[in-house]
Amino acid sequence: MIVQHYLTILRERWVYALSTAFVVIAAVAGITARQPPVYESSANVFVRTDPGNSVTDRSAAADYARQQIDTYADLVTTPIVLDPAIRSLDLDADAGQISDRVSAEVPEDTLLISITARADGSEASAKLANAVAESLQEQVADLETTSGKATVQLTVVTPATAPKAPSSPNLTQNFVLGLIAAILAGMLAAVLRDRLDNKVRKADHIEQLTDAAVIGTVPLITAGENHVFVSEHGSQNVQAEPYRELRSNLRFLEPRGRSRSLLVTSSVKGEGKSVTSINLASALARGGDRVLLVDADLRDPSVHRYLGIEGGAGLSTVLIGDTELKDVVQPMELVNLAVLASGPIPPNPAELLDSEQMTVFLEEATKQYDAVVLDSAPVLAATDAIAMATRVSGTVFVARNGVVRRTQITQALRKIQLVRARLLGLVLNGVPRTTGTTYSQSYGSSYAAHSTRKDPDTWAHRAEPEPVYSKQVAVRQAEAPPDSDREIPLSASDSSLRQASGRGSVFPGEWAISND
Repeated sequence: MIVQHYLTILRERWVYALSTAFVVIAAVAGITARQPPVYESSANVFVRTDPGNSVTDRSAAADYARQQIDTYADLVTTPIVLDPAIRSLDLDADAGQISDRVSAEVPEDTLLISITARADGSEASAKLANAVAESLQEQVADLETTSGKATVQLTVVTPATAPKAPSSPNLTQNFVLGLIAAILAGMLAAVLRDRLDNKVRKADHIEQLTDAAVIGTVPLITAGENHVFVSEHGSQNVQAEPYRELRSNLRFLEPRGRSRSLLVTSSVKGEGKSVTSINLASALARGGDRVLLVDADLRDPSVHRYLGIEGGAGLSTVLIGDTELKDVVQPMELVNLAVLASGPIPPNPAELLDSEQMTVFLEEATKQYDAVVLDSAPVLAATDAIAMATRVSGTVFVARNGVVRRTQITQALRKIQLVRARLLGLVLNGVPRTTGTTYSQSYGSSYAAHSTRKDPDTWAHRAEPEPVYSKQVAVRQAEAPPDSDREIPLSASDSSLRQASGRGSVFPGEWAISND
């Protein structure tokens, strides 16, 4: 389970892991490229002693050589050996500088001294190693002679040769180490990003925050160059499937025959609550319910802009008693669907929505329609949604993947729970398709590839609202009633649903993405 958990993190955070890995590899490559080439050459010096005439003499001589060999190796980096080598090569350096480029070691169980020299050039390293070996040979001979008859002699048995390739930097070694470091750094970056990320990314995150069920997931839909979506005529548009699934789940929670008033809200702006409201109302209408879609966001109304209808009169004018509900409801071409715009923005939206007039309005609306869908302001932005949540039969909470933070959802849901409003469930919006949202969406994609059924009813609206109110309230019912489960012509998936400019519509129903 632990391995599977981390594999899931890597799959979800592969961008961070890959980016970090590339950075590490680039850093290793840069460091390797900046390193100057260093060449190494080695010369081997053999230490021999006068064996004598007897076995005892030969044994003593061998023991003496073993005792002295480490001392001779230490002499390699001293000025007494290095100064003659420097003079012979005519180097512009002193013994202290050269000692850092020369080393000596004694292989185990041997009478050999291996002298290694490092230099910027191949030939230079070989010459330095040979010069130091010859100097050591001469200095040891002088030292031994000074103390008496020389019993130890050094002989260069393997002169240094110019290497063909530099010993440093080691490209193969650096590549292997860099690759390992890149993999580990990428995995660490992915895990840290997952631990530090406080945004909702999948349904599991929501389930950790609340006992309420996720009753719908809407996949992320990428837009074209002009960020425009065009509703499909046929049933192969799989964008509708998530909302049909949401409709089915809500019918289990709110069976037919009961007055249903559904409040759609979110934590903050930009999570897609308005577009979810539009598509949910459309799905309910296509399922045979008589639906009233109400723009109850009296602070930042947007439904009338998305649908291209008149917004000069609506909910606010009904609540203050200037108009009747029947006079400002705008029927749509989709059979069974009507829309009530927000009307003028009042100076006291919270008071209007938390009033007896709002209760009377909901009672009247639920008598005339099978379902009333209200698009409200975000919970953390105002108290409007909390005030209405106690008056409706249920609340649908929209959470936008990658936008809302877990702390924001927790705060918003706590406010809903404090007033003891009924929370029907949550809709996770903008889920990347690569994560695999639901079985029905996968099935819908497969079904869509083979479906050829066309929908004669297209929910058509003008791209810009007409200035004349009388034209907008004209009944725009289609002549032929639609099937009970036709395609939803709107898609709510990305960051903005705004009117597309500079591009003609293929048919009257062109939609862009929305933040609301």
